[in-house]
Amino acid sequence: MRRIIPLAACAALMLTAAAGLAPAAAGTLQVNPVLIEIGGARRTGSVTVRNEEDVPVTIRAYPLAWRQEGGEDRYDETAELIVSPPVFTIPAHTTQTVRVGARRPSAAPRPYRLIIEEVPEAAAPGSGIRVALRLNLPLYANLAPGAPADLSWRAYRQADGVWAIEARNNGAGWVRVEQALAEAATGLRLTDGFSFGTVLPGAARRWLVGADPRIGDRARFQQINRTADHGATSPPPHNL
Repeated sequence: MRRIIPLAACAALMLTAAAGLAPAAAGTLQVNPVLIEIGGARRTGSVTVRNEEDVPVTIRAYPLAWRQEGGEDRYDETAELIVSPPVFTIPAHTTQTVRVGARRPSAAPRPYRLIIEEVPEAAAPGSGIRVALRLNLPLYANLAPGAPADLSWRAYRQADGVWAIEARNNGAGWVRVEQALAEAATGLRLTDGFSFGTVLPGAARRWLVGADPRIGDRARFQQINRTADHGATSPPPHNL
């Protein structure tokens, strides 16, 4: 199986959709829902893609297996799911339903991503760079959401002096990390709009918070710092 690097490619816009958010939008594309679940009695899932542009848009849709390793998201090609249609053209101001299901019935819990991306037309000479729009949606097969209590947190300073916080999911379901949850768990005061994401069961996610993060609850921060596998390190002096 050929490994796929994280989808932060040049000349592509990636929106990572999350549970509880409004329909995702990337430029001229709108997608609803932004999270797909299949399994049990729900053998297939579907998303609706709307083209808000005044011209037709060609779209490619495909699944990736999703795992977390070294504190980061990793994606691999997979043949375990079928996406229909895999390539389609949406006329201006109309919609297309995309369906996804398991190639073979399975009760095994597995996380995936559903990628919906625009196939750009060749740019006319002198018209500049044509940017392809890409949506990256979570897709869970036989995998239910977990609880924030399933997460254990730690903080440590890396060799380069930058602090990292890490959440490990000890439960059996996926857990979406929001800023308020992370601040309460770590004692930090993070920049508004700080991007987190989802922690998969049995895995960990790591986020860098800078060399001098703001601390709102020093006792809590020292607690997770003391329990770090890297050994206790002195917290930054900055406090609120």
